[in-house]
Amino acid sequence: MDRYRITSINRSLDPDYPTNRLILLICLIVIIISSLFNFASNKDVIAAAIYGLKAGISVFLVWAISREIDPDHEIAAFVPVILSLIPAMIYGIQPLLAMYWILLISRIVNRSTGSKAGILDIMAALLIAAYLSHEIFWIFGILTAAALFIDSRLSGPEKVHLSAAIIMAVITLFMIQKGNENAIAEFSITRIVALISMIFLFLLPLLSSEKIKSKSDRTGEPLETIRVKLTMVLFLLTVITFTLIDIDQNGFWPLLWCIATGIGLYRLFIRNISIDFH
Repeated sequence: MDRYRITSINRSLDPDYPTNRLILLICLIVIIISSLFNFASNKDVIAAAIYGLKAGISVFLVWAISREIDPDHEIAAFVPVILSLIPAMIYGIQPLLAMYWILLISRIVNRSTGSKAGILDIMAALLIAAYLSHEIFWIFGILTAAALFIDSRLSGPEKVHLSAAIIMAVITLFMIQKGNENAIAEFSITRIVALISMIFLFLLPLLSSEKIKSKSDRTGEPLETIRVKLTMVLFLLTVITFTLIDIDQNGFWPLLWCIATGIGLYRLFIRNISIDFH
């Protein structure tokens, strides 16, 4: 059976490839250091091991999402990784399900594997978004519906994706009444500076006129520029949204900020003096 008919997000990770090997090494180091750091505080081996594992996975997801957002620049993904080390390791910002949700909707829109989202992808998107909308905030449902709608209107449209977008929107309507009245965050100087700097830096890759050169996993054809750009737009809206709202368990906006800011910093300072692995 063709696995791409079932899922299009399960991308292989070849450990022989330099950048893949590097991120795996970084994650291993993060797991070890985070576990030791947590053990020094609570003296619980199991809790420390879980804390370290979650930190490692969080850092890996930061890298994976960054690769989806800016696929043409492999080294760029390591700038967000560096920025995310302190939040993930020291402060314990490790929202694994929410981060996986972002990775999922990004791959649905940009089709980095070269295939349409499979049945399991759509089901996962709906179920995860519905859960996060119910447990945290309904904006997850809105953004998921937007991602599915965008995918259904671009090249190679799939009617089921439009139907899924409508289903997600309807589900979200029932979640809105559960909204948090105090969702708008207090505008501290720190958050304002973080938001403005992030938007300014992320506009560099977003507004770049370069044609996307990265090729899809399955077809070997270059990714569609419009899909990658709309993935960036959707991600930017997500970062802005979660930076502006302040709700229970909304601890992952700093990691989103690290991704957007890190990619922008690479374009601003590092790109001209670095060489990507090929």
